[in-house]
Amino acid sequence: MTTIKIILGALLLAALFAAGWNVYRRLPPDGSVARPETYNTNANSELTVVFHGDSIAMSVKTQVELYPIDFVSMQRDFFSAVRPGKSFDDFLAQRMKGLAPVRAPLDDKGRAVAKLSEGNWWLRATTALASGEQIEWRLPLKVSGRGQTIELTTENAYERTKKF
Repeated sequence: MTTIKIILGALLLAALFAAGWNVYRRLPPDGSVARPETYNTNANSELTVVFHGDSIAMSVKTQVELYPIDFVSMQRDFFSAVRPGKSFDDFLAQRMKGLAPVRAPLDDKGRAVAKLSEGNWWLRATTALASGEQIEWRLPLKVSGRGQTIELTTENAYERTKKF
């Protein structure tokens, strides 16, 4: 009976070690979740973001950021429980702690290109126009296939503000 207990104890320790090793080997190389495209070898989908409108395409203060999150499930989580005094933006910022976006630089034609892995992503783009107007886009994306194109215009913007 003592021999069986020793063998079962050794098997339990081996199973715990194997489970821990399985989790450890799936972690990002630098220990953070800051750059998903560097440790994800499946980043083979190309996403092209096209800005329509001369003033948007020529703006030098345009940023395109992509986050590897399922935006729709975040919304569902937020609205499933009452959070008095907490906005969705606050909830989203808290949930994205530690996630750095994939940034796509804008070329001279008003296009931004990023290589991403397939899955759910969230696009956030901002621009400041010469007129003082600021435009922001927020879109949930489902990246699949080899290439996708997203068109951003002033009509599909999330928010437009102007400073006086």
